[in-house]
Amino acid sequence: MDSLDLLSPYLFRYKGKNFAVKEGLKPKDLDALQHVEVHPSDIYLITYPKSGTIWMQQILVKIMDAAHPDQVEEATNRIRVPWLEGSTVDNFLRERPDPRLYRTHLSPNMLPHGVKTKRTKVVYVMRNPKDVLVSLYHFAHSWVMLETPKSFEDFFQDFLDGKAFMGSWFDHVREYYNEKDQMDILFVKYEDMLKDVRGEVVKLCAFLEKALTDEAIDHVVEMSTFKHMKTDPSANYKDLIEKQRYQKETMRKGVAGDWKNFFTVAQNELFDRVFTERMNNLPLSFTWEIKQ
Repeated sequence: MDSLDLLSPYLFRYKGKNFAVKEGLKPKDLDALQHVEVHPSDIYLITYPKSGTIWMQQILVKIMDAAHPDQVEEATNRIRVPWLEGSTVDNFLRERPDPRLYRTHLSPNMLPHGVKTKRTKVVYVMRNPKDVLVSLYHFAHSWVMLETPKSFEDFFQDFLDGKAFMGSWFDHVREYYNEKDQMDILFVKYEDMLKDVRGEVVKLCAFLEKALTDEAIDHVVEMSTFKHMKTDPSANYKDLIEKQRYQKETMRKGVAGDWKNFFTVAQNELFDRVFTERMNNLPLSFTWEIKQ
């Protein structure tokens, strides 16, 4: 049995990232993923947790449905877009026609080698880290694989210290930005999707080389609204609540600026200092609030 570098009874650390012990993954399983077969037409959705994964997953599925109507499946999105790290439970190796979709939180150095060598298209979704922190805090109260935080204050510090699920947000974003010339990658901001989801769908279609009609794009947008997805069993992960893997809904608010309801003034000042120190030489900007 592999010896795990345990951070807690719930998390182990491997190659700078924190994984859930109860998921049953071992370092050898993660290493094996680097050697899985990659098709040039594959599409990888990559995020740090709670950055818009479920939303972008829905958008990509609906784009593919419009572009390849003969391949539409009657299955939930989490089956149609397998989680790379959970390949054994999500049936990663099942036969599927190209183009295949995958989702992952892994860092660049843990991806299948073919993602780089075959210039597989990567969609990387970023969200402002203050809202990521709050969303991940609530997620830790829902996903049974994670320890319920003792307090928001404790979780806040763990997030800044890189001790939360999947490690440091700052490292994750930096690592992918530094790979922008080595990978065929489109960076998408969660807040830009909130402001103009249709505009972002148009950019995605261009990047993925999918020529959709205006009517098809409108349908993708309609099917990808927060209101629709909340009630769409193929998109909202409700089946995992029924299977008691989640204790409550994973789609909570879908807004930008919810951190203001949780951060104290002192916490916000500390976060801003850490953000400036860790991200000051990256030409990235983030939207911290969108007023309703």
